Amino acid sequence: MKRILGSFVLFFLCVLVFAEDCFCLEDCFNYRCTRQDQHFFKEVYGWDVIKAFEEKGKDNFNIEKRWPTANLIYTPEEERARFGTTGLELAQRYNPVWYHDGKNMRMFCYWRIVHRGGERKLIAWRAEINPPMPKEYLDPSYPEEKKTGLDRQMILHWVHPSDIRGTSILINSYNNKKKDNDTWLWFPSLRKVRRLTPANGGDALAGSDFTFAEVLLLRVPDETYQVIGETRYTGLVPVDFYEGLYLIEKHGPGRERVAFYKKISQPRDCWVIRTKSVSGGYGDWYSSRILVLDKEWYSLYGWEIYDAEGTMMKSDWSMTKRVSDYNGNPMNSYVNATSEVLNFMDRGFTYTFGDQTNFGVPVDQSWFTLRELKKSIPTVLIPYMAVLPPKRLAPLDELYPPEILKARKAYFPERITSIPNPTSCKGVDKFE
Repeated sequence: MKRILGSFVLFFLCVLVFAEDCFCLEDCFNYRCTRQDQHFFKEVYGWDVIKAFEEKGKDNFNIEKRWPTANLIYTPEEERARFGTTGLELAQRYNPVWYHDGKNMRMFCYWRIVHRGGERKLIAWRAEINPPMPKEYLDPSYPEEKKTGLDRQMILHWVHPSDIRGTSILINSYNNKKKDNDTWLWFPSLRKVRRLTPANGGDALAGSDFTFAEVLLLRVPDETYQVIGETRYTGLVPVDFYEGLYLIEKHGPGRERVAFYKKISQPRDCWVIRTKSVSGGYGDWYSSRILVLDKEWYSLYGWEIYDAEGTMMKSDWSMTKRVSDYNGNPMNSYVNATSEVLNFMDRGFTYTFGDQTNFGVPVDQSWFTLRELKKSIPTVLIPYMAVLPPKRLAPLDELYPPEILKARKAYFPERITSIPNPTSCKGVDKFE
């Protein structure tokens, strides 16, 4: 009997030591279990993703069930002693990466928005100027009224479908968030410009499942931060600029291309951070978020948003890229791969596809004017806003570590370094 009991204890200890993937005790104590159960299922897409997630039951929506250490509370000193950093320090590192501080951007993007009432497919050109933000502005104690200057300027021209072609939005966002954004909308059918009332953080952006807070407004002082563990997340797509153009031209911006990206995506070591919204900030429409952040590059792979009862309302997870920018420097970004937003409140989802994006490209300051806003766009192509390819490509060993280079070779034995007509609109003919 003792021998049997001893064998059972030995077996149990071995399980604790060697268990790796999604075993509860491993997750609770060693923080190594991923939480990709509802996103990027290998064989499902869209409604099937939501269905597969909901079939797991109510516990799968509960923050404490999904993240057993969600209520971990440390002082900054204890947090640094445990993890070597703090949630606030990590937020101050990822925020400039997320908002591409110091990087102008041109983008040709697809949005697929699906709700119970129907489906909407949008194509848009987007350009931004993102001046570097002074580091002291990322300190929650820095007085808001002392912040000056523009945080970003963005213009977006919708070119598909025909009923909204030519509709445009211009946003001037300020570092001082007590100063309302200047947001203007051009309606070509009415031949009128309208200034919009300031957006709340929870307002939907262009009818999608994104909110203004997630895409444009949310800043470090709007939340508090606590590291609650570590994980591995499979979301890095080792695809450089020309390869992205090749793939979207081959597969189109839809299910087939997402399936390929799922297959090629690679795991990365990540921090898991719980945030809590600050009253009066742009995040005060929710209670808390769970963030998954790349330990080395500070790429934000995504988040889950919870209400005051700890029930998940929506989630936004991405497959991100590390690519060569216009000047040949490595660049981390979520906007030139795939983002998947699942909305559990209104039951719907939004996919974005932004392979044709580049950073550090020349962007004319005159684009961010009301005169530019009112330009009529008769076709999908806007030649002067074309996304320019890099002047040079970063060496592959600067983009990816050896283990990812090795995995990448199975799909790209030779690096793609050019493609015909790189500034034309790729994938339009295959938009589902």
